[in-house]
Amino acid sequence: MVKTYRIVENPPFPNHPLPVLYYPHALDEVFDRSDPAESVKAFFSDNGYSNGWVNGIHDHHHFHSNTHEVLGCIAGRGTVQLGGPGKDEYPFNKGDVVLLPAGTAHKLIDSTDDFKVVGAYPDGMDPDMQRGEAPDYDEVQQKSYDVLVPATDPVTKFEGPVHEHWQV
Repeated sequence: MVKTYRIVENPPFPNHPLPVLYYPHALDEVFDRSDPAESVKAFFSDNGYSNGWVNGIHDHHHFHSNTHEVLGCIAGRGTVQLGGPGKDEYPFNKGDVVLLPAGTAHKLIDSTDDFKVVGAYPDGMDPDMQRGEAPDYDEVQQKSYDVLVPATDPVTKFEGPVHEHWQV
């Protein structure tokens, strides 16, 4: 079952009118014991989200104004703050997936030593890195809000939460 989180605008972090989609335990059946990172990258790619990487989550507030981002936790557990300073913190555990709409600020608050995620982008987009320091906030906000809804869901592909919660 997917949970949705509405993250309100928090200048200089635009966040997005679309909700964050949180899929608990979505990857539990996907992990390949020999290489969970590659199996999750392939899973996301098969569902239309590529340009994948494996790492952690930055420990500073940041967002991408030109693309949505899917994150899948492949090891450990962490706490992620969404929306910028002073906003809510959420658990992110092995097997969980989160889909962040463009413009949604995120930051790692704490984690276990083994915390690792796979990230990817709809249609293999190349994300920009925004830290809330752009000279024209309104322009960055509009760019974030103009990012198109992806054709597929990163977990269920052709039907699912993106189609249910992101249709505007």
